[in-house]
Amino acid sequence: MGTRGRAQGESTGWTAPTEVEDALAEAREREDWDAYLAALTRAELFVYVFKDQMDRGPVQPRLYTRDGGWCLEVRTRGMLLREPRKHLVAARLPDPGRLWKRWKLSDADYVGLVVNPGTPVEAYFPGGRALARRWHRLARKSEPPPGENVLRTRRNGILTGPFAHGLACGAHLAVRNAVFWNDVGDVCLSYADDEEILRELWGVTDHAGWREQLDHLLAGTNSPGEPEFVLGVRAELARLLPGTQVTAEQWREAAFDCLVEAHDGAMREAERRALRAVLTSVTGKILRYEARFRADGLLPPSGRVRSALAYDYGRAVNVARWGRGARLATTMQAEEAVIRAGELCRETYDSWAELSAGYVLGRALRFDEETFGEWYQSSLIQHRILTGDPVSPWRSLSFGTGAPL
Repeated sequence: MGTRGRAQGESTGWTAPTEVEDALAEAREREDWDAYLAALTRAELFVYVFKDQMDRGPVQPRLYTRDGGWCLEVRTRGMLLREPRKHLVAARLPDPGRLWKRWKLSDADYVGLVVNPGTPVEAYFPGGRALARRWHRLARKSEPPPGENVLRTRRNGILTGPFAHGLACGAHLAVRNAVFWNDVGDVCLSYADDEEILRELWGVTDHAGWREQLDHLLAGTNSPGEPEFVLGVRAELARLLPGTQVTAEQWREAAFDCLVEAHDGAMREAERRALRAVLTSVTGKILRYEARFRADGLLPPSGRVRSALAYDYGRAVNVARWGRGARLATTMQAEEAVIRAGELCRETYDSWAELSAGYVLGRALRFDEETFGEWYQSSLIQHRILTGDPVSPWRSLSFGTGAPL
């Protein structure tokens, strides 16, 4: 059995952050503890550990005193601390049923499990191995939570305004990782995941490194410069030739002339040939991706990509969030970076659809190599979720202001 626990702040005005806490609240109200545990088996669960221990290697979870003994404290994602604490970090719990084995918790000194302590959905389950067996029985009937390509919104998170707009500009990766799009809270994925992403993929291990990478992204200099240069040339041609469809040849020649002029015409013939080859390759790739985008609905029938900077700006939002989760930045520093990314997106694009096409093009040019494989297909899935789901921020927020539609 379970008990309701010593929840604080219970009131009819409380809003569950997600459907997980909704299910816990309903089961708790009915005192249907199997339903409560079953809901947990379908949820992401976390334990808090001391950061210095986590950084050194395998750690014991923090234990919670109850009934004259120790019990394990677990939290659902929606009930993680809103303001991170420097000395505590959230560790994801991949298989709660193995808790007792993993950490060698004995029935002699371990009295049970407490869930979301101090909240309106707190519950306490006494027992050790018997509780583990009960958990496994319920888990066999449950589907694990999806790990990717899911739009998740924190109901009591950031929902409107410039901060929400900036977070929505980074929503491709939030959907990809199945995390809240609208939160800069305790962690993005988990402390270990956030720290590993920054270390392994970005070479970031401290605040200075985080700031450096973030500045490159916000300056649009993380991605190769050639695509953005030629896209800018095409945009200028379209401005100078209104009502005229700029041809591929006009585009290449204009880009070529710009670069030759920048060198004061002092280019050897071999350099000119090499330059033409590069421009032909880059513009050709963009044109072929745009044709595919139109076929897949990323662009309207006559649409073109304005800029690929959304790929850098969107990743800046997520680097800001990972930096906060990895304790390399403060909440205010992360928030400022997110808002700045949103400002840059508004300066560059006129709509969520334009931003998305730019993000997907930037990612595809960087990694896909015209295979139209996973790098492209996953981005297309995220685009369709964000443009099609009725609860998507792209359906509820004005692109220009972040105000509700």
